[in-house]
Amino acid sequence: MGGLIVKEVRTSANRRCCADSIKAYMQGQNDPEYESIIKAISAITFLATPHRGTNLAEILNRILQSTIVTNSKQYISELAKNSFTLQKLNEQFRHVAPRLDIVSFYETQPCSIGLKNARIVSRCRRNPFQSCANDSKMVLEKDSSVLGYPGETSKALNADHHDVCKFDSPKDPNYITVRNVLKSLVSKIISTNRSNRPPLSNRRESRDLKSLLAITELPDTDYIFFRDQWTQGTSDWILEEKDYLEWLHVRESTPHIYVLWLNGGAATGKSVLSSFIINSLVEQGHCCQYFFIRFGDQKKRTLSLLLRLIAYQIAQSVPGFFQRVVELVDEAIDFETAGPRSIWERIFKSILFNMEEQQPLYWIIDGLDEADDPKAVIRLLSDISSCSIPIRILLVGRKTSEISASFERVPKKLKLVLISIEGHVEDLRSYIRQELSMSGTAEFKENIVERIVEGAQNNFLVSLAKFRVLCQAALIR
Repeated sequence: MGGLIVKEVRTSANRRCCADSIKAYMQGQNDPEYESIIKAISAITFLATPHRGTNLAEILNRILQSTIVTNSKQYISELAKNSFTLQKLNEQFRHVAPRLDIVSFYETQPCSIGLKNARIVSRCRRNPFQSCANDSKMVLEKDSSVLGYPGETSKALNADHHDVCKFDSPKDPNYITVRNVLKSLVSKIISTNRSNRPPLSNRRESRDLKSLLAITELPDTDYIFFRDQWTQGTSDWILEEKDYLEWLHVRESTPHIYVLWLNGGAATGKSVLSSFIINSLVEQGHCCQYFFIRFGDQKKRTLSLLLRLIAYQIAQSVPGFFQRVVELVDEAIDFETAGPRSIWERIFKSILFNMEEQQPLYWIIDGLDEADDPKAVIRLLSDISSCSIPIRILLVGRKTSEISASFERVPKKLKLVLISIEGHVEDLRSYIRQELSMSGTAEFKENIVERIVEGAQNNFLVSLAKFRVLCQAALIR
């Protein structure tokens, strides 16, 4: 099972241990002795780690010089803002980071950096000879603690540098935040291993299938990206939605083919909700296939790639289907250039729909409105009336006039139900509370949350922008 590195950093003096963990990971990439360990690592969490150094490195050295314990240390000099050592390490790590789930916690409170009864010559004050023993400063700013990589999750902790990894009790909000992140990472590792575990022992045939279907990238990358944006306590409402539950459970009274259209406006969390549903289905042991249509990637907007990736995922779970599709290699079909109708007829209608597989299939297709031709997607998926396998299709996207008109033409024998994602403000509240890092009483913070929710119009991006404006206004005052 994939592994998880949890790195705790307790004082500025031993900050290098974080850099060492990255360095060890990098060195292990090319060391056969540690190959199995490196392959098992799938996530790393950082607690207030100076990825880009700190402006207080020089002050820390001065503090050390003022004691009889030690003199200045070379490793502290390496923690200086944008030091060569850190830049080199970050450049190396950047190339392997996409393979990992990365969570970076950052501190939000200033920390007392002086020593009692010590007079430190500091350049951080206007008077170079004035003691800074009682000064409180931010040891690490957020821009140093966060790598800024795509897919990285950053979380604020209401603590200073000294207490960022110390918790009063299991009820401590900081403890709960870290615990929930670790719980989510472990859950993802377990579910990913379940979904990626090949039921067939012949891996060569699996590679052959990938080549046959002209697949160069699996949809896991997009799934992980959106799953990383999920906030604990959000999306749970869908699991209690009556129409979703009817769609989920296959009974004799429910139709074989059931389409659920989950719609909402821009930036309302649709793709994050899709990743939540995928995770839920996999955890429950359902046979789930998914695809994220991405407007910024032309290949991922095509119906052809969508069908090929759905077919590949089905083959990983249904051995009989796998063998039948692999046999198509003898027909010398170029699936990379084949049109979606040809793929649909040859793989789905001729093979899948004629199988007697009783295990229901769940297809999650996110970003319907971003497809090259949304009408073609709906038209093709409507053509499943002859299938003997129970298929549940979840289409996620904005409600456009083009898509609405296409759904109106769906055959009546195909069960179609609409669910709106909008109006679930508790998700927005949970998201804002998670991002809220300003100081103040609980009542004050909750008032801020409600002000943002009222003006956000169910839009996560708008809520984040309003939060930043309020924070800026608070700083100005």
